[in-house]
Amino acid sequence: DTVVTVDDIRREFGEPVAQIVEGVTKISKIDFATREERQAENVRKMMLAMVGDIRVVLIKLADRLHNMRTLAALKPERQEQISRETLDIYAPIAHRLGMGKIRGELEDLAFSHVDPIGYKQIKNAVEARRKTGEQFLEQIEAVIREKLKEHCIAATVESRIKRYYSIYQKLQRQRITVDQVYDLLAIRIVTKSVKDCYGVLGAIHNLWQPVPGRIKDFIAMPRPNLYQSLHTSVISEHGMPFEVQIRTIEMH
Repeated sequence: DTVVTVDDIRREFGEPVAQIVEGVTKISKIDFATREERQAENVRKMMLAMVGDIRVVLIKLADRLHNMRTLAALKPERQEQISRETLDIYAPIAHRLGMGKIRGELEDLAFSHVDPIGYKQIKNAVEARRKTGEQFLEQIEAVIREKLKEHCIAATVESRIKRYYSIYQKLQRQRITVDQVYDLLAIRIVTKSVKDCYGVLGAIHNLWQPVPGRIKDFIAMPRPNLYQSLHTSVISEHGMPFEVQIRTIEMH
C-alpha cells in the first residue's frame, strides 16, 4: 500500500522478510467479493497453496483481526462485505491452524456487523446469564478437581461460556432457543492418558446425571479431521445443564 518497493524491503530487512511481504501482497489482491459461499473452501485452499511460508497467513490473520476491530470507521455496506469475507475465508483458516482465540474474535466481530439484531439478542441473553454461569462453573471446577484427586487422576480443568457466533450457529442449525443450548456452559478436562479420559468420564457420570443422546466418543471414533475427545452433557443437582469435554494433552 506504499511507494516502497520489494527491492527496498530486501535491502533493508533481507530476503525472508521481502518474501513474506510479497506473499501478503499477493493474498491481498485476491478478490473474494464475487465468490459464493460454496466456493469459499476452494478460495481457502487456493490461499494456503499460494503461500510458501505460513508466517504470511499469520500476518494476514493479524491484519484482518486489526481491520475487524476498527471496522466501525467504514460505511455499513463495506462493514458487511468485509465481515462476510471474514466468516467465509479468514475465520475458517484460523480454525484450521488451531488459532481458536483469533477465530473466536473474528467470528464474533463479523457476526455483530452481518446480523446486528441477532448479535444483540444473543449477547443480551448470554450476558444476563454470565454472572450466574461463571459462579456455577467455578463451583463445578472445584468439585471436579476434588473428585479427580480422590481417583488419583492428574488433569487440568478449565471452563468457558460459549461464544455468541457459536451459539447463533447452533440456534440456526437446530432451531432451538438459548435455554435449550446444553453446551452454553462447558468444562474441559485435559488428562495424561486415554485410560484417564474414560476414568474421568465415569467419575463425571457418578457425580451428575448424563443427558441421553449427548455422550459422544470421538476418541474411539475420531471426526474426519482427526479431532479426538470425549463429550458428555450432564445436569447439575440444581437442574443446570453443562457440557464436559475430556481429552489427553496430545489430543488437545
